Amino acid sequence: MKKILLLISCCFFALVSCEIDNYDGPDASIHGSIIDEVTGELVGTDIENGSSIIVREHGFTNPADQYWSIMNTGEYRNNMVFAATYDVRFENCNFYPFEIKDFVINDGDNFYDFKVTPYLRIKNPDIVKNGNVITATFFLETGKPEVKVKEVQLFAFSDKWVGNNVKYSLNGGSDKITISPSETVVSSKKYTLTIDLEKNTNVFKYSKNYYFRIGALADVSGVGTVRHNYAPLVVIKL
Repeated sequence: MKKILLLISCCFFALVSCEIDNYDGPDASIHGSIIDEVTGELVGTDIENGSSIIVREHGFTNPADQYWSIMNTGEYRNNMVFAATYDVRFENCNFYPFEIKDFVINDGDNFYDFKVTPYLRIKNPDIVKNGNVITATFFLETGKPEVKVKEVQLFAFSDKWVGNNVKYSLNGGSDKITISPSETVVSSKKYTLTIDLEKNTNVFKYSKNYYFRIGALADVSGVGTVRHNYAPLVVIKL
């Protein structure tokens, strides 16, 4: 009798397990870009610990936040999404936070560009190699008048993921300017950053492509964590 009851119990749990696992999988995908609403340019970020898209799907009593990654170029893609209605919000990014209610994703592929106001814009960036020195020059512009700048830096690494969280530790001290206290951005002020290759042969060891990127960190109150704004990366063969 005990064996019969055990067999019935096993069959019951097997049926329940099959029932639970029988949900349909994701039936949609979405892709697009994070776009500066003024310039129309991509707003790049860090691939690691950078800006992200936070969504909550409607239809649940206690919906959990889902995080969609944004690539360092400012583009995004998620191929595993359910067709549904969502609330979408951006916070702790390198642009002003905002929320979109009742954002509809249809089945199949979806395309949507999010228009944002970045804290800082890096204008007229130029990165060149002169002799054994990499030199970056640029100007800054703010997304809104209250934004100040607290740091600018020339990042370098061995691949395209270069940024504040993926970078070489450099010697020489001229690749970064820390501004304390933070200063008002003057659009006519030209910034210059340099990397002395001879002082950094420990990281620039080989004749190959290296990736360089200008970043600027804003000082803005009441917006949560502020992340770096970037110019497009530049590839230089050494």
